Amino acid sequence: MSKLSKSVFFIFVLIFISVFAKSVFAVGLIASPNRIIDFEPGIEKTFYFEVTSSRYDVNVSIYGYLSEYAAISKKLIKSKDTDRTFTVTVKLPEKEEGLKPGHHKIWVSAKEILGTAESGGNVGTSSNVIVYILVNILNENKYVEVELSAPNVNLNEPVDFAVNVKSFGKEDISKINAAIDVYSPDNEKIATVYTEEKPLKSNTEETLHAQLSTTGYPSGTYMAIAKLNYDGKTKQANNTFKIGELNIKIINYTKEFEKDKINKFDVEIESDWGNKIENVYGKIKINNKSIQTPNIDLGSWEKKTITAYWDTNNIEIGSYDAEMTVYYEDKTTVETGMVNVIEKKEAFVENPSVISLSTTTILILIIILLIIIDIVWIIKKGKSKEKQKTGKK
Repeated sequence: MSKLSKSVFFIFVLIFISVFAKSVFAVGLIASPNRIIDFEPGIEKTFYFEVTSSRYDVNVSIYGYLSEYAAISKKLIKSKDTDRTFTVTVKLPEKEEGLKPGHHKIWVSAKEILGTAESGGNVGTSSNVIVYILVNILNENKYVEVELSAPNVNLNEPVDFAVNVKSFGKEDISKINAAIDVYSPDNEKIATVYTEEKPLKSNTEETLHAQLSTTGYPSGTYMAIAKLNYDGKTKQANNTFKIGELNIKIINYTKEFEKDKINKFDVEIESDWGNKIENVYGKIKINNKSIQTPNIDLGSWEKKTITAYWDTNNIEIGSYDAEMTVYYEDKTTVETGMVNVIEKKEAFVENPSVISLSTTTILILIIILLIIIDIVWIIKKGKSKEKQKTGKK
């Protein structure tokens, strides 16, 4: 390998180390494999953890619902510590009263503390790793949590409702079913659909389904309210959904422009359609001129900004009518508005200040300088050898 090749290889190694040091030294957390507690009065369990090697000191903490019932043996693991283990002991109360039924997570976090490296500088960002201890709490009786899924659809497409029911009770439920009331954008009840019926065992979940025909419904935002019945008890969940049509709305646009300058004319648009709309563009007529935006694609229900440029050279200060037209498929959306041309603002010149360079930036600059010096040195040495050979001849 030539001297130049060796130098280049060495420099690449340095760059690799500086760029990927964070990944190499990122903190990790080794945890007990079975971190689950099923509630029993006064139950106590201890879980073991180990922080992997890190060039930084590591802060260890716990948080989340029920974390007040957990105790951690250490809060700090120093970079030079050989014993990097700690424990988390969870002791639940004697009574279940006041505790919310469900699957709850006590989070255990290990986070590097920047500025605590023993050597190698303190460049980069700290890494953080989290794991959890799962605590299952079941109600003595029948207890459920309910969620309603209501997807957006296009005109005349059916809405497939899904009612997810989770049991957090110790008793089985013989039957669950739901009625879903649908309300129009004007908050009028327009339909009720019904799910099938199912049994629900303790500490399990089921999903109920119902379908709504939207034939003849206008576009807009609708409300759905699911009323779950389970063995004579009820629980409610709600959600909104949209019925869309092939339409693009203009929701905002630039209203102020500086004189004697090429200004951005932004038009914010939003799709009312549940599918992708391709080749959307806008034209703006203003002061007897027309400007046009580039073509874009607009995703389902997506908001985007399309941009044209207006040259206000030789345009007088004042107010002007603007007509904005958005073209898509075989349709258009038109909106008119008023825009203002104002005096050109003075450019802000920032006072010179001290340039702050990070250690990584300085290292890279030094490497670049070394490359240049090495190349110059090799070229000069080559020329010197040539002269010596010529002199011998």
